[in-house]
Amino acid sequence: MDLKTGRLLWPSLSTPRVVPQSLSGDVHCDVIIIGAGVSGAMLACRLADVGVEAVVVDRRGVAEGSTPASTALIQYEIDTTLIDLSKMHGLDSAQRAYRASYEALDELTDLVAQHDIDCGLHRTGSVFLARRDKDAAGFAEEAAARRAIGIDASVLSRGELMERFDIDRPAAIYSPAAMQLDPFKLTHGLLAAAVARGVKVFAADVTPHELGDARQTLVSNEGVKLTCRHLIIAMGYETPETFARLRKLCQIKSTYALASQPLAVASAWPERALIWESADPYFYARQTDDNRVLIGGEDENTADPQKRDALIGRKIKLLLKMFAELRPGVTIEPEFAWAGTFAETADGLPFIGCDKQWPGCHFALGYGGNGITFSVLAAGIIRDAILGKTNERAGLFRFDR
Repeated sequence: MDLKTGRLLWPSLSTPRVVPQSLSGDVHCDVIIIGAGVSGAMLACRLADVGVEAVVVDRRGVAEGSTPASTALIQYEIDTTLIDLSKMHGLDSAQRAYRASYEALDELTDLVAQHDIDCGLHRTGSVFLARRDKDAAGFAEEAAARRAIGIDASVLSRGELMERFDIDRPAAIYSPAAMQLDPFKLTHGLLAAAVARGVKVFAADVTPHELGDARQTLVSNEGVKLTCRHLIIAMGYETPETFARLRKLCQIKSTYALASQPLAVASAWPERALIWESADPYFYARQTDDNRVLIGGEDENTADPQKRDALIGRKIKLLLKMFAELRPGVTIEPEFAWAGTFAETADGLPFIGCDKQWPGCHFALGYGGNGITFSVLAAGIIRDAILGKTNERAGLFRFDR
């Protein structure tokens, strides 16, 4: 699958730390992870930390799929509001899903600190804007529902929003719990930590050959055989191409993003908070360590790379127009622009764990707007499953929920 097109920001800012080996002979190990993006790296690091023998394989290399196209707004907010998720899955499950996503921010912070990963991780706030008056109708109820489970959230009026963030919108939900980072550096940092603990990373295009309860066999394009007890699928948005039954569980879409040239002003908006809004398709923005504005959105319901790429020019103009309306006093010039493929689920939650058709495969499908947050959850759930431990979060993200 063609996952992205354009000039990407993150790979231009750093040098890769992990270079995969060539796969020259058969491999036998406890765990094989297909995918060397942020999900695969997170899993490799978590497994290495508990002494599990693991191998990572990816036909592209490290962080060369959809990961470098991420804008890396790290939030606990799920694409579906807590109120709406409660209607879909019941109050208890919805609350637990939101709490798990919220707690994942601290878990990611701890993991980055534990391994001293330089990835530009910074704590910041999140401002969820109402584009129209009617969009703010449920904000008070939503903020109250989050506070009821210990998540700080408050509603800002138009006046408060203008005073604090110099943004003119009808209202916003403000959450102090959010983060931003460089996903390319994060992925390489996690894999570097895993490699230091014995994980091997190979550049190889592998295909599942025989998948059973206790033994999984893969074959590379060159005929090399790989066997393991546990196979982890961290292939991101390409997964349904190999596991066709999963196609009905998600919708593949296209999204667009740009990064400006570094600004001369100290900050494009106060507090350098993450900004996103209620419109569909929605608009989101953040700032970077080198003082760029990073904008994304204008999603399209297409997985066709030709149709996706043909829209890049028009979509970038629309994103610039939306930013100019949001921050009329700030002029930005795009230096990087790209289009990418992503996936959504009906309820905004990821799919994590084993499917009954493939009992020896553990899937880490962090679909939705919170892919990196969901990768943290997947790493913990799948690690515990491999160790034979119960994880109370596992049921929230199972395939048959």
